[in-house]
Amino acid sequence: MTLSALPPVRRAVPLSRGRIAATRPAFAEFFGGRPTAFYASGTASLSRAMAECAAQHPTLSPEVILPAYGCPDLVAACLHASVHPRLVDVAPSGWKYDSAGLESSISRNTVAIVAVNLLGVGDDADALRNICDRHHISLIQDSAQYLPREPCAWPGDYVILSFGRGKPMNLLYGGALIGPRAPGNQPPLSTPRFPLQARLRATPVAALAFNLLTGPRAYGIVSRLPGTGLGEVVYKPLVDTAPLPEHAWPRINAAFATYRLQASYSRDIWGPALEEWRRLGIEPLQCPPCPSSAEPLRLALLAPSRAARDDLVGCFGQAGLGASRFYGLPLARLPGTPETVQRQGPFPGASALADRLFTLPTHRLVTPQSVGIARNIVAQLWRSRSAP
Repeated sequence: MTLSALPPVRRAVPLSRGRIAATRPAFAEFFGGRPTAFYASGTASLSRAMAECAAQHPTLSPEVILPAYGCPDLVAACLHASVHPRLVDVAPSGWKYDSAGLESSISRNTVAIVAVNLLGVGDDADALRNICDRHHISLIQDSAQYLPREPCAWPGDYVILSFGRGKPMNLLYGGALIGPRAPGNQPPLSTPRFPLQARLRATPVAALAFNLLTGPRAYGIVSRLPGTGLGEVVYKPLVDTAPLPEHAWPRINAAFATYRLQASYSRDIWGPALEEWRRLGIEPLQCPPCPSSAEPLRLALLAPSRAARDDLVGCFGQAGLGASRFYGLPLARLPGTPETVQRQGPFPGASALADRLFTLPTHRLVTPQSVGIARNIVAQLWRSRSAP
C-alpha cells in the first residue's frame, strides 16, 4: 500500500482577487445576459430557485422532481424551500430520468424538474425543456458539478453553480443562481451579512491549507486518519442560505477568469485505459445524446457488477489512485435522509447505478504513471476472475 494518494477531485483554490465591478458582468456575459446572484453555497442557490418556482404556481403542496440517484443536498434544498422532493428513477442504462417514471410523476403539484449534470456527463436538459414546456412547469439545471470554460446554451429557467470544495471552480464556499431574463424574477444581489461558514472558508489560510493538504503525500496521510469524514455522503439540513455581499465578489471574479483560462487535466489522460476496459465490460457513464465533457469533474465508469466495482475500488484505493464509489447508494437510502424520502421507491435503476458506478480522478495530479498502474490492476483482476 502506497503512502501517497490522489484525491478523488482536486482544483486548487486561487488566491488572487478581482474587481467587484467586473464580477456580475463577467457572469452575465457568460450566461447570455441573465441575472446572477451569489449565495453561501450551491445548495442555497438551488433552494432559492425552488422557492421561486413554487411562488409562481398556485398549488398549496408544491413538489419538485429529483433523480433517485444523487446528492442528498438536493433533498435539503427542497425541504428548506418548503417543497416536497418527488424522486423519479433513472434510466436502466445511462444518466437520465426513466421516461415512463418521469411522465407518471408529474402532477398538478409539480412546479419544477431538476436536471442534474452528474460530473460533466450531461443533464438531458433539451429533452426535459420540452417536457416542462408541455406541462407549464420550470426547469432547474443543477450544474454544481459542471462548469464549461466556453459559453454554451442553457435551456433551464434557472442554472445552479457551486464553488465549494470539490467543485469545478473551487473557492471552498459559495454558489451562484442564474435566473430567468425577466427582471421581475431576479433575486436580490447582496446582503450585509456574510455567512459565518463562508467567512471562515474565504480566508487565505484556509485556501493555502486546502491546496497543501490535497497534494498526494499530504492527502495520503490525511485520508487515513480516523474521524476525518472524507468520502462520507450523509444528509445534512441546509443552514446558511444568505446571499453573499459585494465584498465577497472579487474572489469569485478572479477565480472565474482563471478558471476559463486554465484547463484541468482532460479525460484523454485515461484514453488508453478506456479502450482496454471497454472490451472487459467497464463502460463510461453517458447521457445520450449529450456529449460528455472533455474536462469532467471525475471520470464516471460502470463496472459489470457490484462485486467487480468493489474489487476495483478496493485495489485502486490500495494503490492511492483516488477511486470512489461516489454516492454508493440510491438517494432514498443515504444515511440521515428524511423519512418522507425513505418511503419513496423502489428505484431499480438508481439501485443498479449505485451498485456499478465508480469514479477516477481527472485533475492535474493524475500522471501517465498513475494510469499505467490502474491498467495493470484491472488486467490482474480480470485474469484472476477468469482463472479456473
